[in-house]
Amino acid sequence: MAKDVNRRLADLKSRRRGNSTVVMDSAYATASNRSEKFETRSTKQWAKYALGIMQEVDPTYTRNSVAEGERVKSQISNRVDRDIKFEYQGSVPLNVHIRGVSDIDILVLLGQYLTIDTQGVRANTAAYSDWVGPSGIDQLAALRNELEVALKAAYPAADVDITKDKAIALSGGSLARSVDVVPSHWHDSATYQVSQNKRDREVKIYQKNTHNTFLNRPFLHIDKINEKETYTRGGAKKIIRMLKNLKADSDNPTAILINSYEIAGLVYHFESSSMSVPVYNELALVAVAKQQLTRLIDSKLWAMGLNTPDGIRKIIDSEAKFNSIKLLRDEVSELGKNLAIELTSRYWMDDLETLKALRESYIAE
Repeated sequence: MAKDVNRRLADLKSRRRGNSTVVMDSAYATASNRSEKFETRSTKQWAKYALGIMQEVDPTYTRNSVAEGERVKSQISNRVDRDIKFEYQGSVPLNVHIRGVSDIDILVLLGQYLTIDTQGVRANTAAYSDWVGPSGIDQLAALRNELEVALKAAYPAADVDITKDKAIALSGGSLARSVDVVPSHWHDSATYQVSQNKRDREVKIYQKNTHNTFLNRPFLHIDKINEKETYTRGGAKKIIRMLKNLKADSDNPTAILINSYEIAGLVYHFESSSMSVPVYNELALVAVAKQQLTRLIDSKLWAMGLNTPDGIRKIIDSEAKFNSIKLLRDEVSELGKNLAIELTSRYWMDDLETLKALRESYIAE
């Protein structure tokens, strides 16, 4: 951890508030100038930083990210001549994003086409009819082409990157946020056919490079993390944001190969009881994060067998990613040491003393 705490706080504020030159409304400008609550809860710099990396981004910025997504959706609706539907996925709707100008992911779904699990209870009923027309893959390829043309026309001054496999990436120009547009269609799983609950509905996302699709469960992922959040009284998302911020502030973020989705997946498997702490004891979550990451490291076989919350795949699927857990744990450990020393006004503390100081910490609400 080469960056000192003042540099970290400055980077955190910049990240949370964003550096966009586009002001979407007066509330945006107001939020940029005021102090956030975490900055007033302590006079100690490491405590401010630790509190700040756990908190949600100001709702003003989140609303502006969604507003930019709505603007892109409107442009697509006006320019693409086919029946389509929209859904959001990713960190913004889950509220674990760490940037004031966070990217937003939009699923663009075929409106008249879906696939089903043929073993589902509704598969051979009047709920579904046989499709007569172009294949789903061909429709998605056509939709991808239409979206590329439409978005280039709608945003001539922006960077419209059409080279990516799964998404068309928009940034710059009149856009205050980066937006990923993802062609896809619904897939009604056997579970969804019974529950009719959106969390169980799957999507198939088009891959341009291979002219194929892959299965995704974005709403189940969101629902599972939200359940964990409820069980932990808000602790789960605070730790997810903490780990994402620590990765961003590390000396070499690209060496930590675990992405946002995987960080959320790991925290999902943390012990719920340990993450449930009162607000005045929030700094204890730094100790919790270290202990739970250590638990993963000490139980490698178990850790590498853990599935993502949506059950799609293994979270840690390589040695490099497993080693990334160690790098992330090192970041948490160093934060904990600096924080405990600051809280106790001591010059040095061992690991057990550090954990004790964090567990017993108190910060006014």
